[in-house]
Amino acid sequence: MMTCRCGGSLTLDKSHISEARRFACLATTRLLWKCCLCGHSLWLDQMTTPDELSAPVEAGARPVA
Repeated sequence: MMTCRCGGSLTLDKSHISEARRFACLATTRLLWKCCLCGHSLWLDQMTTPDELSAPVEAGARPVA
């Protein structure tokens, strides 16, 4: 399950999907995810996986003390 930066769960925006279906572009449209808690929106390509969303650790990064 994907989560928002606030910790809330992200769900697909069903109205966006129905509009894409109406205009016959569902196969190529980007997906709109919305947070259930704060309402933040996130646009993702259909081929994006949750593993690709995690930020890579930088080679010189140090933990904050």
